Amino acid sequence: MTMDPTTLRHCTACGRIVDGGANFCPECGVRQIDHDHRPEPEVVAPVAVPDHPSAPVLMILVALAVAALLLALAAGLVIGRVGTALGDIGSSGGEGDAADAMDSYAPLAEGWQEKHDHVAGQGTGDDSAGLAVAANDAGAWIEVNRSDLQAVADAADGDSAPLYDQLVAIFDRRAQVLADIEAVATEGGTGVGAASDDLGELTVLDQQAAATTCEIAGVMEAEGDDPADHITPGMNVTCP
Repeated sequence: MTMDPTTLRHCTACGRIVDGGANFCPECGVRQIDHDHRPEPEVVAPVAVPDHPSAPVLMILVALAVAALLLALAAGLVIGRVGTALGDIGSSGGEGDAADAMDSYAPLAEGWQEKHDHVAGQGTGDDSAGLAVAANDAGAWIEVNRSDLQAVADAADGDSAPLYDQLVAIFDRRAQVLADIEAVATEGGTGVGAASDDLGELTVLDQQAAATTCEIAGVMEAEGDDPADHITPGMNVTCP
């Protein structure tokens, strides 16, 4: 067989010249590699990643961020409204500041009425000694309960706070008037005599306390409470 010189090549194993189309070397029998038809490896160019997102991508990201922010704000608004509604529901069964303070004040007001009735009863006769004892007892009662009265005023809040302060001031004036009655009665004065003006002032102070209590009743109504549930009969207060 005649070999075409243009297609000759060396055996990859023994180096003998073999025909370019031969699959095996006739000398050593090693299979030959077809260099002419072996595919070249495909070179894949790396994908270029931009350092910064393109304008359309950036706009989409911004839009998503804005949408997420709006959703968060909407969710917060809904939660806030629900919380407010639940708070209103929970507070509807409770009492306002004015009513809470009145529940503490009512026993003190009832106690005062008992002391005042005693003083007034002693003032209708000519027993100056009995009047002096009754005035002293009532004054001592105010002194003992003064801190509790102040605590009521301090605990009050809102529109009723200054009104409870007025009630405390009225009690302070009662204590001064009682001291005057005791002094007059100790000197022999009676309720129908020298102590009559002081006994009359005690009645006026009771009227002022009743008027102030009725103002607090108005605050209680504004806060959603029924004054009749907190102003007791023993307080001797009748609001219009």
